[in-house]
Amino acid sequence: MRNKLLALLIALIPLFAQACQKNKAGDDSIKVNLSGSKVKYFKNPIIDGDHADPFVAQKDGSYYFLSTRGNRITILKTKAMSQLVAANEITVWTPPQHTDHSADIWAPELHFLSGKWYIYFAAAQSDVNDSNRMFVLENDSADLTLGTWAFKGRIFDQANDQWAIDGSIVTIGDKNYFIWSGWENMNEKYKQYIFIAPMSNPWTLSGPRVKISSPTNDWERWEPTFLGAGVNEGPIALQRDKQSPLFIIFSASRYSSDNYCMAQIQLAAGSNPLIAGNWINKKPIFEKSDEISVYGPGHNGFFTSSGTNDKGAIETENWFIYHARSLPGKPDQPRTVRIQKLTWNTDGSPNFGRPISTGIDIARPIGE
Repeated sequence: MRNKLLALLIALIPLFAQACQKNKAGDDSIKVNLSGSKVKYFKNPIIDGDHADPFVAQKDGSYYFLSTRGNRITILKTKAMSQLVAANEITVWTPPQHTDHSADIWAPELHFLSGKWYIYFAAAQSDVNDSNRMFVLENDSADLTLGTWAFKGRIFDQANDQWAIDGSIVTIGDKNYFIWSGWENMNEKYKQYIFIAPMSNPWTLSGPRVKISSPTNDWERWEPTFLGAGVNEGPIALQRDKQSPLFIIFSASRYSSDNYCMAQIQLAAGSNPLIAGNWINKKPIFEKSDEISVYGPGHNGFFTSSGTNDKGAIETENWFIYHARSLPGKPDQPRTVRIQKLTWNTDGSPNFGRPISTGIDIARPIGE
């Protein structure tokens, strides 16, 4: 009996060793279930340090990650989002000095339009308050980390050239529209709205801006400790498929507040996006959790993953990426990058669920 027990223990040693494996990132585990098959997990945050305003673009099996770096634009390229920490950060563009886009390089986004790549980013003139505007870079290289980024200039409404950040692209039918967060005018500083405008090309607007969301609710007006002017920012389009409703997911309240959250507005089916009244169903959809210490979740992006499921069929998962803090009342704490799976309600609207605490095992995106 003792010999049989000893033989069993020896046979189990490799399985226990597998269960304790760690990859070079140091935060990914491979566990073994009772059938002996591997189940892969990761833990949030997926990358070290402060990478606020995360965004992901994907093409040809690769993911491209961008975030606010302040004085430059960087890209991390990876085949597996849960293993982003192992990717090399490459600086692809550094602004020239003494221009209107030399400082405060915030929230860059990467979009593939008309066969070329474009980066949209907010920037300001050094030592000039309230000079933030949106700018565009262009790259026609197949490898974004090697190609040259050409500066295309400022993208703005010529009739209302106001403070602007967090620009993004929404495609409706065969038309592209620019969406961003901005001020109504200089007399109403720090109150941020969501605007939309038509585009004639990837760096030029072809019509006036239209305000489609205003911070009027209490959940949109939290400063760190009180209700303020209100903030709507970080807009990004989300749609399950071409037949499903189109949503703009945005962040509400001041980023430094624990109550910073994600919210939605929806374009009424078949309607003109340039008519403000056609944007409906505004509500918060992903908020802080005191219970599991997730504060200020917001500024999100989206990606998909594909792979073979347990039944041998190809399956696609939807995921969202966002930043958040783990301590309450600490607006200066670094905002760390997290990812979670996104599901869909029967009416085609997104279901973000509840935040997941850091340090919890989460099954990797399918295909990783």
